[in-house]
This record gives sequence, structure tokens and C-alpha cells, in this order.
Amino acid sequence: MMAFVATAVWGASSLLLFTGLPDRDAGRAFAAASAQEGPVQMEAVTLTSAEQEEIQDGHVILRAVPSPGLKGRTYEAVGILAGNLEEALAIVTDYRHHTEFMPRVERVVVTDESDAVAIVEQYLKLPLGVHKRYRLRYTLRRGAEGFRVDWVKVPWPEVPLSQSVVETSGYWQITRFGEGRLLAVYHVYTDPGRVPLGMKGLALSLSKHEIPKVIERVRERLRPPQNSSP
Repeated sequence: MMAFVATAVWGASSLLLFTGLPDRDAGRAFAAASAQEGPVQMEAVTLTSAEQEEIQDGHVILRAVPSPGLKGRTYEAVGILAGNLEEALAIVTDYRHHTEFMPRVERVVVTDESDAVAIVEQYLKLPLGVHKRYRLRYTLRRGAEGFRVDWVKVPWPEVPLSQSVVETSGYWQITRFGEGRLLAVYHVYTDPGRVPLGMKGLALSLSKHEIPKVIERVRERLRPPQNSSP
């Protein structure tokens, strides 16, 4: 049976979930998360009891995250993947194939790449024929229990703001979650800037609808192909 390493916060209905591991590993994981040691600083994932049931049933939950003082919106999707860390890492950092699972991305150009950092230009195709593009810097950090890939928007002087977004940033955080399973968090902040009249509601609706699909598409890529019947 899997044991959650958790401590109660904000009342009994909300749990601060560090990870899900077999009992023999629970104490070690809790100590590492509490001390925040090692090369990667994992964010604690807060899940209510109802949310825990949702993800255990295979659903991907979507949550709006408060962004005080910022004009944009922050959302995160949380779900469980079947696979190992290396497989998930290979998919998330395969920037040249982000068109296959990132929403609205129609083209990607990797201009610089090392083991830990990549500079990636993304071209987006939005509703009503709107196109946007921006340059991101991805940074990978790894730990014994998982990895985190952060991204931030970086200057692209040749692209006017009218063809880009004001700001976007976020991260992937994927950690061990018991035998053969991973807990995935896809967290993204976007300030699109000026939105054409009448388009704001549509833009927000699309964002909320598409963010959980990112985890679902990664889950599909992790799923081994089914053997055909003889």
C-alpha cells in the first residue's frame, strides 16, 4: 500500500503533499523535502482530499493560482504519469517536439542547448488567425526524487510586443510517486498583454481547457505501445 508523506495545513481538508512512496522510503523523502537540500528545490504540492482522490482515479486537476500584483493569470495542472523519471525527462526536454503536446505551438526553433539550459523560440497559432512568438530559456535541475524544468521569457529584440506576449513563465515538476508512477505538475503564468475586444473571455476559456491536456498528452507519449493480437 502506498503511503502519502504529508502534514496538515489550512485545516484537516487540505494536505501538504511532498510525494507518494513506499513506507520504507517515506521518512527519507520527508526529510529531504523539509530540509530543501540538494541541487533541486522542489515545490511542495498542496492537495485537498478530494483532489487526491481525483488524481488517484486518473484525472488531471486544474487549479487557478493567485498572482497578487501581476496582470496575468497563473494555472497549474496536476496528474499522475505511468513511467520512470528518465522517460518523462526525455519527453519534457525534447523541445524540438513540443509541437506534439504543447497547446497552440506550431513551430519550435532551438537556438542554443546544453545539458542544463536551452534557448527556445516558440511560434504560436491562436484563434482568429492570430500568431505570436517569443523566446524562452529553459533550465533543468535534477534531484534523487525528481526533476524540475523552469522557463522564463527572455529578450528577442527583433520581435515587437504586438507579435509577442508581455510575459510568460512556469515550470514542470515531476517526482516519484510510488512504484512505476510519477506526480507531474505543469505550472504556467501568462500575461498576454492587450487582447482584442471581445476575445478576453475566449482566451481565458482556451487556456483553462488546454492546460490539463498537456499532462494528458505527455501521459500518452509515456504509454507503451499495445501489442497487436496475432
